[in-house]
Amino acid sequence: MCVMAVLLVCLAMYTIKTRHRRTGSSMKPGGTGGKTGGSGDDSVGGGGGGGAGDLVMVNEGKGVFGLSDLMKAEAEVMGSGGLGSAYKAVMANGLALVVKRVRDMTRVGKESFDAEMARLGRLTHPNVLPPLAYHYRKDEKLLVYEHIPKGSLLYVLHGDRGLDHASLDWPTRLKIVRGIAHGLAHIHAVLPFIEAPHGNLKSANVLLSLNFEPLLVDYGFLPLVNPAQAATVMQALRSPEVLAGRPISPRCDVYCLGVLILELLTGKFPSQYLTNVKGGTDVVNWATTAIGEGREAEVLDPAIVSGAKSSVPEMKRLVHVGVECTEADPDQRLVLKDAVDRIEEVVAAEAQRATAARSHAAYVRDGAGERSARRVGSIGERSARRSDDGCSFAIS
Repeated sequence: MCVMAVLLVCLAMYTIKTRHRRTGSSMKPGGTGGKTGGSGDDSVGGGGGGGAGDLVMVNEGKGVFGLSDLMKAEAEVMGSGGLGSAYKAVMANGLALVVKRVRDMTRVGKESFDAEMARLGRLTHPNVLPPLAYHYRKDEKLLVYEHIPKGSLLYVLHGDRGLDHASLDWPTRLKIVRGIAHGLAHIHAVLPFIEAPHGNLKSANVLLSLNFEPLLVDYGFLPLVNPAQAATVMQALRSPEVLAGRPISPRCDVYCLGVLILELLTGKFPSQYLTNVKGGTDVVNWATTAIGEGREAEVLDPAIVSGAKSSVPEMKRLVHVGVECTEADPDQRLVLKDAVDRIEEVVAAEAQRATAARSHAAYVRDGAGERSARRVGSIGERSARRSDDGCSFAIS
């Protein structure tokens, strides 16, 4: 009840503030191609940053709902991150949502914000989770997403020691890497006008479906977040070239992809995620040094090696991909298409190895069966001959 009250109070105060800030001018639906949920009395306010009384739907894949529906939902606090706090809300019809309350998205006016959110809501890909709705006010925003029960890769890999963590074997981690790469490639294809189309790729922003399919979230925010806050909360801005004063580019996202690959292979929390705080493991330097000394296998998480020793060559190949994605010089770094192709080569090699292993196991099994059958047959023949000899002796 306490956590439910927290969200109810936040949303109620949010709505009250919005209504008090209205000037009495005529109100009209806002957003680009969006549809408001709820009644017409709470339609989204037009005008630059005046506020909105309801949600703007940008993706109706999970139905249409309004701010009043959220206020009636059972809710709990999920936590807070660099961009704000998050709440889980379960609607009366059972739909589970995540409501993110964001304060640092004041870089653009309402019209530009509406256009960006409408664009993000139209993204469709198996490895990308689009926003469902948003609520606009000049000083803070509410962003609404579908709730994914398994949670983030960060939690499953580093915080969970239950069945979900135990399920992160080599095939599952390779599947996650592949899905992340394809989801990122789709984001880059749809949002090419953004310097770093994702901008905040890290394990906390990769959710896992029930079958461990990765879903990318919190992408496309770079044009919306205040520059002062972006430097500390957007992962792409921590790539070496940006820290050295060079321009942001799509290869900043490739750097983040490389860190994620190495995080999954080593099982270590990357120090690259931390700002002005000691801790974690410098997975980039560790893997780069290991490759230079020919000991790539030493950086691999024992949890994935123990159950797939024959796949170590493919794991080592993926270590090389991760390191080539994290080259300090962006001009020497893999471009995203090449990174995806290299990952696909590892996937193909792993599939070929697995097929060969199954064929060998079947051959051994079938061969053993045939040898066993021949032995049984030989024993039967010898027994029959002994019986025949015995009978002949008795008759004579």
